[in-house]
Amino acid sequence: MNFFGKSLFSKTPFAKIMNREIGERLGNPLGEGSGAFLARKAALAAMTGGRGFRVPARQPRVYADGLTRGQRKRMRRDICIVKEVRRQKAACEAMSKISGIPYDALKFQFGSLAR
Repeated sequence: MNFFGKSLFSKTPFAKIMNREIGERLGNPLGEGSGAFLARKAALAAMTGGRGFRVPARQPRVYADGLTRGQRKRMRRDICIVKEVRRQKAACEAMSKISGIPYDALKFQFGSLAR
């Protein structure tokens, strides 16, 4: 038999799937009351102790430096903001020096200096 240009009698993964029994190939065609479904459900429950696969943490993880992931993200964001303000201030001062326009008049062209 030839299906999509593949022989179903070969040893390819596609042929192996197509040659399986219909119950294995289509997942769970007999519904939730079938023996195969109940066996899989019981096996998964035994593996996880009946709690499901994911038990969320009660507290956020604290790393060796004493900070949580959220605290690290906030610190990185604050550091980046400070560095960007310094960069924009240096660029505005250089532009002011070159053009002769006062710093206070130019700072509105830079987002972080406009405040």
